[in-house]
Amino acid sequence: MTEIDLKSAGSFGEDFIDIYLKNGLGSLTKRDVDVLVLYLLVKDGRYDLPKDIFKACRELKLTEARVQNLYQEVQFKYMQYDETVAKQKFVELVENGLIEQKSNKLTFIVREPLLRQYFEEWVAAQDGFTDSSFNKNLVTVSVSTFEKILYDLMEVDYEDIQDKLINELTPLNEAQDNESLLKLFAKEFLKTAGKEAGSMSMHGLGLAFKMILFGNYG
Repeated sequence: MTEIDLKSAGSFGEDFIDIYLKNGLGSLTKRDVDVLVLYLLVKDGRYDLPKDIFKACRELKLTEARVQNLYQEVQFKYMQYDETVAKQKFVELVENGLIEQKSNKLTFIVREPLLRQYFEEWVAAQDGFTDSSFNKNLVTVSVSTFEKILYDLMEVDYEDIQDKLINELTPLNEAQDNESLLKLFAKEFLKTAGKEAGSMSMHGLGLAFKMILFGNYG
C-alpha cells in the first residue's frame, strides 16, 4: 500500500469534515468524495498538478485520464480563477515554449483544464475552431484566429508601452499604434514558435506578451 505523507494532516482532516458535512451526511457521492480528496491533496502540497500528474497516477493507482478528469472537477469546484489570472497563466505557457507552429496552425500545450476552457472560450468569441481531437492537452488553432484573440485580449494602448518597446524589444519598435504592434507581435510570435532564425527568445516573447496584456512585466 502506498503511504502518502501529508504536510498538515490536521488541516486535511478538518477541511475534509467541514466540506463533507456541509450539506449533511451522505450528501456527497463517491465521485464527489474522490474530487474532494484530490483537492485536499493538492491543497496540502502533495501534488502540484498538472506537473505531478504521473506521480498522482502512481500513488493513487489511477489512469492518467482518470486523474485528469478528477483534476478538472477539482478546478471547477474548488480552484476557480478569473480571466486575468488565466491570461497570466497563458503568458507563462508561452514563456515556457509550450507552443509549436506548423504551416498556418499553432498548437498550444495546455495541460491545465480551467486554462484550456478559458482558451477555448477566447477562440469561440472569435467564431474560431479548436482541434484537440488527437490529444486534449494539445489545442490547435489557425494563425488568423490567434491574431484575432490578441486583438481582443489587449488591455493597453501602444503609447503606454512605447518606450519599453523601443528600448528593450527591438523587433517591435516599428509599431505606431495598437494594430501595427499586434501585427508585428503576431509575426514575431510565429517566427519564435516556428524556431526560425532571427526570432525573439521565449523570454523576450513573454515580456512582450505581458506588456500587451497588462502594460508591464508583472
